[in-house]
Formats: sequence, C-alpha cells, structure tokens
Amino acid sequence: MVRMITAFGIVVGMMGLALAAEEKKEENKNAKEATITKVDPKAKTITLKMKDAQGKEVEKTYTLTEDIRYLDNTGKVAAVDVFQSGNQVLVIEADGKLKEVRRKDTKNPGAETKDKGDKKDKG
Repeated sequence: MVRMITAFGIVVGMMGLALAAEEKKEENKNAKEATITKVDPKAKTITLKMKDAQGKEVEKTYTLTEDIRYLDNTGKVAAVDVFQSGNQVLVIEADGKLKEVRRKDTKNPGAETKDKGDKKDKG
C-alpha cells in the first residue's frame, strides 16, 4: 500500500513538471525579439523596435506597470532599471499590453578576452 501511494505521488509530481515545462515552451513561443530604443522612468514608458505580424519593423511604446515581469538574461527577476536603450530583449504581449520583458542571452565578452589571453600564454 505504501509503495502504491509513493508511486502515485511520483507520477503526479512528474505530471506537474511536464505541465510546467509545456507552459514554459508555450510562453517562449509567444516571445518576440525586440530592441529597446528608449526607457523613460519618469513617464513610466518603454519604447521597443520589433517586427509586426507582416514582418515590417515598427516602434511601439508601452506603459510600464506593476503587472509586467522583468527578467535578466539568466531568467532571474530584475528591476526595470537594468534595461537600457540598445538592449536586445524578448517580450511577451497580450491584448496590446506588455506582460514580460526578458533580456536576451548574449555572449559574455569577458570569455572572448580570456580565450585570447590563454592562447598568448600557450604560444
């Protein structure tokens, strides 16, 4: 009986993980690439350059609200202060409103410098 309850618990836990992964996959599918052109903390707005449904590049300005999730490039919650003009981001919008802004993963420039230094030391 104990084995059956434990097995049931494991199955339910795995189903929960699978559902969470599927939800995250769906969220990523709805994310659009954009470039921040302006952040105005006083006016509480952010202006983004992105492609519309027809593939035409457009600029959109959104009001920054408490409902928006801000994430850094590692997926950790961040303050809107970390976003600056020129940053590459992934955004999720619904009903014409911004829901999430996530810094896009970019290469670590320090890693390239370190590699070059390692080559000099070896040679």
